[in-house]
Amino acid sequence: MSNAPATRPERVLFVHAHPDDETLASGGTIATLLELGAEVTVLTATRGERGEMLTPSLAPLAGNGPRVAVHREREIAAALAALGGPAHLWLGGAGARPTDLPERRYTDSGMQWGPDGRAVAADDAPADSLTAADLGEVVDDVRAAIRSTMADAVVSYADDGGYGHPDHVRVHNAARYAARAEDVPFSMIVDPASGEQDVTVDVQPVRAKVRAAIEQYRSQVTVDPADPADPTALSWVMPHGVRQHAPAVEAFRHDAPPSAPAPETYAEMTPAGKATAVVVALVLGLLAGGLGTVTHQQTIGTFPIGLVLTTLIVVGLTVGVRLLYRSRAMVAAIGIGVIVATQVLVSVGGQSSPLVLANTAGYVWTFGPAVVAMLALAWPDLSAARAAAGRSGSSAPRG
Repeated sequence: MSNAPATRPERVLFVHAHPDDETLASGGTIATLLELGAEVTVLTATRGERGEMLTPSLAPLAGNGPRVAVHREREIAAALAALGGPAHLWLGGAGARPTDLPERRYTDSGMQWGPDGRAVAADDAPADSLTAADLGEVVDDVRAAIRSTMADAVVSYADDGGYGHPDHVRVHNAARYAARAEDVPFSMIVDPASGEQDVTVDVQPVRAKVRAAIEQYRSQVTVDPADPADPTALSWVMPHGVRQHAPAVEAFRHDAPPSAPAPETYAEMTPAGKATAVVVALVLGLLAGGLGTVTHQQTIGTFPIGLVLTTLIVVGLTVGVRLLYRSRAMVAAIGIGVIVATQVLVSVGGQSSPLVLANTAGYVWTFGPAVVAMLALAWPDLSAARAAAGRSGSSAPRG
């Protein structure tokens, strides 16, 4: 899933919302990676405090968040051991919290089933729930986990959270933003039948481990008995009564990295981009020079409208390019283009050319563009000084 150095095992961080999600959605891949020698960490956001308690003996725990949390901590510990023993972190806890912040717990936000059979947000999410927390704080905690585990890849849900649970959607967003911020590849768990996967993992060889792990979540699912005729078959019944079958493969889609921002200055352009920019500037200078040579003598009454407009065009081009792209090369190209166009048109007309006359407008047009270009070329680039001043100001103590 990544380009980890060959000198050490690949390190993969799975980010999930509640205990059991890691096994139901990606248990086969976790077990497979562990068998291949990868270093796997499961990061769980909440303890599933609002989950149903299906077993009659556990039914009295339902609604008692702290007691449910303790029980589900035991379940996930046993399940992870069954998968092969990946490392485990709680979001907001040690290893998944910036070191300058006190540790915290995120609690289960809860959910309810919508009319289309998908999960929707609950009406009574507690104040300390995952979805009530600031997204930036959640992202920072996931970033801390990426750094503490030195992960080479991050895996979590697709943008719909798999089936709409608000905690799953929040975990997707946080994990995706965190992976991008830490420049680590991010992959999303997708339905193998969707046809949108980039990677598939054959999980049938580790079916026994996955079955053993799912069986630890007796409070959440009821696992169907093993079929002696088909040892790879695995199914379970969810709290809302729907039976799910473990797929033969688990599928993942890679997150496309954001497109690189367009260069803002000439210095940020590629060599080919710089060459193109200079050529474009030269063409603009030729066009401006040709237009000015032909029209600079035009007047409306006594007002030299042609000279004013063409001079403004040259000033706008040179000064605008200098400020926008901070490029002396492009300004020089514009100036050269104006001068070349003027001289070519004058030479074509000969000494008797009516295009550039020996009058005020003619002298201004002959020498004005060159003066404007030289001033724009001499304009100091103060961007570095401004950036340094900004950095100095941002590091100063604030009262």
